[in-house]
Amino acid sequence: MPLTSSGKSVLASMKKQYGAKKGKEVFYASIQAGKKGSEKWHGKSKSKKKKKKGNPSGMKGRIRKAAKEL
Repeated sequence: MPLTSSGKSVLASMKKQYGAKKGKEVFYASIQAGKKGSEKWHGKSKSKKKKKKGNPSGMKGRIRKAAKEL
């Protein structure tokens, strides 16, 4: 997860306060917990799932089959 400039500064201050390893743990735990303001610390992920177009339930084929039977 890429960090914004404010996220980098918060991470640096947490590392200074808690130590390198524990500071990093506390930083990412705060993001996972949804601490107020933490949504500004990280950028959005680049990999997004694309939605498939079309009918997901497959009803199109069933409708055609039913129409042929009529």
